[in-house]
Amino acid sequence: MNNMKSIMFITKIFSKTKRTVIMRHLYKLTKLIFVAILLTSCSAKLQKISHHDNEYNLTIENNLQDSIYSNKIDDFYSSGTEGTFVGKENINIYYKIFLQKSDEKGAIIISSGRTEAAVKYKELLYDLYNSGYSIYINDHRGQGLSGRMVTDHDLGYIDDFQYYIDDLKMFYDNYVADNKHKKIFLLSHSMGGAIAATYLEQHPHDFLAAAFSSPMLGFDFPDCAVISIIESKEPKYAPGQTIYMDDSVEFTDNHLTFSEIRYNRMLAAFNKTTKARLGGASSHWVYKSCKQFKVIFSNLDKIETPLILFSAEDEKIVATSAHTKFIEELKSLNKSAEGYQVKH
Repeated sequence: MNNMKSIMFITKIFSKTKRTVIMRHLYKLTKLIFVAILLTSCSAKLQKISHHDNEYNLTIENNLQDSIYSNKIDDFYSSGTEGTFVGKENINIYYKIFLQKSDEKGAIIISSGRTEAAVKYKELLYDLYNSGYSIYINDHRGQGLSGRMVTDHDLGYIDDFQYYIDDLKMFYDNYVADNKHKKIFLLSHSMGGAIAATYLEQHPHDFLAAAFSSPMLGFDFPDCAVISIIESKEPKYAPGQTIYMDDSVEFTDNHLTFSEIRYNRMLAAFNKTTKARLGGASSHWVYKSCKQFKVIFSNLDKIETPLILFSAEDEKIVATSAHTKFIEELKSLNKSAEGYQVKH
């Protein structure tokens, strides 16, 4: 791809750190990549995707400075259908659904990152819906408004990584499939990308196409090697991890985004819905994630869904080398997969 500016569309609200390449283009191009990529085949040339700022009714920062506009986003989020279902091991899984009334372009399921929740995705949900898509999102077990598996509400913990995939499949079968959408797409970010990759391996025919934003497919050395030594099933924070403290971090010191207005909206959302907060990861969560990377790369031959992956040049949380390996191995298996590193 020659014109890198035409593909710098990945969202900051998905970010877990200051991914420089993502931030500068703000939010107006973010949803376009997901909408446009999912509308077209994943193997199509990105240069063919026309870019018009208003083509997909995208929110920009100036809009968010208007309280009337911001209230529309909040009101839209409140209008969605919400509920819970019982996932594996009797854990309640929270979800939100936004169904188009007519002229639907397709349906999108969002698999979010660690610590994230539907309430953090208000703006994205609003824009995707206004672009003609029905939207489904569930809070992964152990975070957001879904049930916890340990007494410490702030501790990021998982018994078995497979439960994430099982919950998503249950959501798909009992809520998404019942609505008979002609096209169903999968969007994922960070930890949600590891869930999505495993899901595609186990259920290769559920989605027409999938898009990955900085998926968690590996950690930089020596994280997994160290955690394999110190890991314990006892729920405790991994080294350097703490209870939820985002609201004590000034914008200038935050590791989430360069958009101050969106940073403040995120904090306001979590301060209003405190039950959706999540703090640091447990050593057991890190250990289970490291084990899952091996599962993913051992089953790439089972993926049939066309997919596209974007990683940031300045990625700090997940290993971009794993992104390269993921795409290269899929291509060697003659799978429809494209990967792009977005430069600053």
